[in-house]
Amino acid sequence: MDSKRGSKRRKSTNRKGQGSKGEIHLPVEIIADILCRLSIESILTCRVVCKTWRNVTRDSCFINKLGNSLYQPPRLILKPLMENISDDAPRHLILLDIEERKTRRIPFDRMLADLEIMCSCNGLLCIASSRTLNPVIIYNPITREHLMLPRSRSKAVISHHEVSFGFDPSTKKYKVFRAYTAPSSRGKVNNFNIISLGERSWRKLTEPGNMVKRDVYGVVSWGGALYWRIVKGPFIVIVQFNLSDEKFRMFNFPDYFPRNRFSLGLIDVGGSLTLVQNANNVVELWKLTENKVNDLSLSLQDTHNMHVRWGGGLFCEFVCQMNQKSYLVQVGLRNCQRQQQEHLTLYFPETSQYSTLEILGLPKSFMPIWLKPNLMSLT
Repeated sequence: MDSKRGSKRRKSTNRKGQGSKGEIHLPVEIIADILCRLSIESILTCRVVCKTWRNVTRDSCFINKLGNSLYQPPRLILKPLMENISDDAPRHLILLDIEERKTRRIPFDRMLADLEIMCSCNGLLCIASSRTLNPVIIYNPITREHLMLPRSRSKAVISHHEVSFGFDPSTKKYKVFRAYTAPSSRGKVNNFNIISLGERSWRKLTEPGNMVKRDVYGVVSWGGALYWRIVKGPFIVIVQFNLSDEKFRMFNFPDYFPRNRFSLGLIDVGGSLTLVQNANNVVELWKLTENKVNDLSLSLQDTHNMHVRWGGGLFCEFVCQMNQKSYLVQVGLRNCQRQQQEHLTLYFPETSQYSTLEILGLPKSFMPIWLKPNLMSLT
């Protein structure tokens, strides 16, 4: 009697109404909802359990749901940097779980390791060289898939090359933007190209006439546009490149904006693009907003005394806002031999306290990339 009862418990009905023993057949929607609540590492493990789970996690609807899931917080990717010029480039990335204080190495192909991570968007990395136009690669550090973009036909000699990319909500396509400088241009950016993923060749963009510096540094993808800072003498300028109409806009800071500042980064603070400025030991957070006629404005949100005079061999870069009470910052010390020792530190503005993250496996010098894991396929 007991054996029969147990047999009935194990019996289930699949979608076709056929009975099977020892299996529980759940609707695909429920499976997707359960898997979406797991960590990205666990989801990758589930892919090899059975064909059904693999197909669910590769479905575009699941990937989009995962990107909007509150169960998938942003993560930190670290690219170890060479400690000495003679060293080979480290052939791995580090996926960091700050809450658990854990790291996981992601093997990196030699070809990719010799290049630079230029920027990130929706969990994807854009990788290229700052000295040559080719190659330009989009890389998913979670799936380890990469897509090599069409080679540039230009044979121009360049002195500096910057690449960034973002998502155009009007076309639902990713676009890759590049800016490069010729040695004879005296530091002026004189070439701009763009390509959409899936296109066969780069397109030339009209050069904005008033861009005078070559440093397209710290490019941030935000709300269908790219933003970066340039310096015009004593002035700081924010440049916006709209991915929909593919036009440049320059934003000169208002007269009341303090000039004797240096930037600690463009980051997301409370869902707003924010410029972090520092002077001596005081940090200011300036919120950038755009109105209906595409004009940018600045408003001071917060001022904090960091009680540290940054500059010289001691430097700081704001990585992200962790929560309402803390920021993650990269703090480093550079000696006279240009050797660097860097740390990830939590900064608490209200109490002016710092807490260095003691995590095994962190390199001495690294580039941090704050991103949300994505299972988007590039093949």
